[in-house]
Amino acid sequence: MSETPLRSTTFVLTGADALAYEQAAHRLSPIGTFALLLWLAVWGAAATLIPADWIGRPLSWSFPLVVGIAASIGYVLALVLISLRQWQAARRRIHRPLQLTVTEYPDRLVLSGTDLPASIGFAEIRRTILTPTHLFLALDNGVVILPRRAFPEDGVLDALVSRIGGAAPQAMAAPPVAAVLVEPDPLAPDVPPPVDPPPSSA
Repeated sequence: MSETPLRSTTFVLTGADALAYEQAAHRLSPIGTFALLLWLAVWGAAATLIPADWIGRPLSWSFPLVVGIAASIGYVLALVLISLRQWQAARRRIHRPLQLTVTEYPDRLVLSGTDLPASIGFAEIRRTILTPTHLFLALDNGVVILPRRAFPEDGVLDALVSRIGGAAPQAMAAPPVAAVLVEPDPLAPDVPPPVDPPPSSA
């Protein structure tokens, strides 16, 4: 008898879903944060190269204002570059609307309509990212994108995350046997322990 699936859902993925994944998964690393700060420092230092006749002396009120404007321009450019890279990555991931069917089982997902493996066991999922709009399941060779709009029931994706992240039930060990200490009865007569008879001589 075949196993009965928990749920089967069909929906359409678009480039906006892929872009949501790129934005959620690729946060700034410590090295990226340092690079951003260095980038802003370069733009702030570049402002000091502007002639003093234009921005005033270093101790004047206009000088820090110009430095702040230069750093802000650098920050906006950094955001534009990051957004452009994310858009390009999302475009490569989903370049046209894609219809996907996801069938849920207690221990795996079965996909159709995608280049990913047809059956994905929960143990193969390396990372789960849950956002207010999506659930992303990162694999070694791709990502499964599940938008909340495709699951009208409340708590469906949250329950799926719990099943994926839940530890396998451990075998229940037998309860330890408690040792019972029997106190001697003070009113009972003392009974000497039995003595083995001496061995008979041949």
